[in-house]
Amino acid sequence: MIVLLDYDGTLVPIVEDPRKAFISPQKKEFLKELSRKHTVAIVTGRDMRSFSEVFGDIPESLYVITSHGAKLYKGSELIKTFFPYKVPNLKPLREKVKTLPGVVLEEKEGCFALHFRNFDGNEETVRKVFEDFIKKHPPVKVIEGKKVLEGVYGEFDKGKGIEEFLKFLGWDKKQRVVYIGDDTTDLDAMREVKALGGETVFVGKNKPPEADKALGSVEEVYEFLSRL
Repeated sequence: MIVLLDYDGTLVPIVEDPRKAFISPQKKEFLKELSRKHTVAIVTGRDMRSFSEVFGDIPESLYVITSHGAKLYKGSELIKTFFPYKVPNLKPLREKVKTLPGVVLEEKEGCFALHFRNFDGNEETVRKVFEDFIKKHPPVKVIEGKKVLEGVYGEFDKGKGIEEFLKFLGWDKKQRVVYIGDDTTDLDAMREVKALGGETVFVGKNKPPEADKALGSVEEVYEFLSRL
């Protein structure tokens, strides 16, 4: 079986500061054991630096697809870059963000994100800063998630990353594929997996049409995985 898992909101709860979305040692050990029985890949919008800061040491048996599908790692070793990208100089945006207490600028491989979960002001202020920057430096696409705006500077998304990952594995279509995610950033992945005949699971309320079933919480995700 091939098990594809989002990180934030799926394997760990959403937290106010994304830099503190740490995984517990018990859940990390669970994923390590799962990856010994099945092919397991974490498919995250984070780059490897950001991911390793919250996850810690990555088991060699675990794959990680970073930056919405741009790069593939096995453990902490870069295996393949799926899509090229070039991000503009973010210094002007960084200076603007300094005037918005609670807003976090996350620099990634091929994209950047503005997190505003901790911002007490009007969200439209953050949106204007974001929009002013991307007008000058147009991204290939904009992704809006839960209190986060992202500018992506490459022709990739989680769905395309999964497509390339399955090619890399030499997937023969006989193995069951499961994807679990919780945000709008996961919908491309769900569409790809459904098109391939796999199973898609959404974490949270208001199940989108791209999902076959829904789970109510991170704990239910681990209960679901334990049955695999």
